[in-house]
Amino acid sequence: MITVISALAGLILGVRAEQRAARAEKQAAELSQKAFAEQVDFYRTPSAVVVMNGNPHPTEMRLVLPGRRLWWELYSLEPCKQIKVSADALRASLRAQLPSAQVSDEELSSLWLEFQNPDGRSWARTGGGALAPITWKPVSRVHMVDLRESWNQDPESSPICGAP
Repeated sequence: MITVISALAGLILGVRAEQRAARAEKQAAELSQKAFAEQVDFYRTPSAVVVMNGNPHPTEMRLVLPGRRLWWELYSLEPCKQIKVSADALRASLRAQLPSAQVSDEELSSLWLEFQNPDGRSWARTGGGALAPITWKPVSRVHMVDLRESWNQDPESSPICGAP
């Protein structure tokens, strides 16, 4: 009887240990993915938007006005690089692609940055800096602005990786 009870107790403890190990592994994977996301940032000044990739991998990105369902496609930003986009350049790109669309300064202050890590996990960083996992949705070509302008093709070194 004591042997049966001991075996049962050992089995229960073994199952619990496996469950704890699985939870710890899942938490470690989530922290690793969030660490990637934490190294991508953007901020807005009164006249520009600066987007930074502090990761060792290229990152697919786009600027989004969620309320208007408008996207500016940034494509892949190289590791440890940043781009600076003036508000006037954002508006000019929008006018060139969608002549009837107008964007105010107030609307530009609500920009989000959406990006994907190399594993396909997607994130959004809101204008306030909050980070949240999202589902990456294909953009409609009707509401997308393709930013192949020179400022998108010539990134600078990013201070997020220690550059001055």
